[in-house]
Amino acid sequence: MKLKLNLNPNLGNQEVVLSDKTRGQLSVIRIPNGMMNTVTQWTFVPVNGVHDSFIFTGDFEEGKIIKSLNNQDQYVVHFLK
Repeated sequence: MKLKLNLNPNLGNQEVVLSDKTRGQLSVIRIPNGMMNTVTQWTFVPVNGVHDSFIFTGDFEEGKIIKSLNNQDQYVVHFLK
């Protein structure tokens, strides 16, 4: 299933409302990687268990598609205004 991941671009950890009105928790970890560089790892866990989780490393971009851990769902990044 393809779902829109509605994100507040000003927040890291946040509760997310998906396009089908279900919710999940998005968490971020920033890992130091050498001098002044960091790697950003995002984890999304749906609260109701209807959808599959994902782990993504990198920066989010509008329209980016992220596949869930079991390829059951696809999440499309959308930044809220």
